[in-house]
Amino acid sequence: MQVRNASHAGSWYEDSPEVLSTQLGEWLDKAVSNNLGHCRAIIAPHAGYSYSGPCAAFAYQYINSSAVKRVFLLGPSHHHPSRRCLL
Repeated sequence: MQVRNASHAGSWYEDSPEVLSTQLGEWLDKAVSNNLGHCRAIIAPHAGYSYSGPCAAFAYQYINSSAVKRVFLLGPSHHHPSRRCLL
C-alpha cells in the first residue's frame, strides 16, 4: 500500500505522532455514542484538527471498523478546480 507523506503536519494538525495520537484518543474518548445502531455513512468535518477534531470524533465513533469493506471520500478538491464534488 502506498502511503502519502503528511503534508500538513505541524500546521493543520500536530507534527508529533505522540501528541497527535493523544489528541485523537482524547477526542474519541469524549465523544459519547448515542447508540444509533449500524452506521453506513458519516459526514464529518476535515478542517484543522484544533477546529474540527472534537466534532469529527463524534461522527467517527459510529464506525464499526470490523464491518468496513470500502471507504469512499467525497468532497471538494483543494488542488484541482471543479464545480462538483470529487471522489
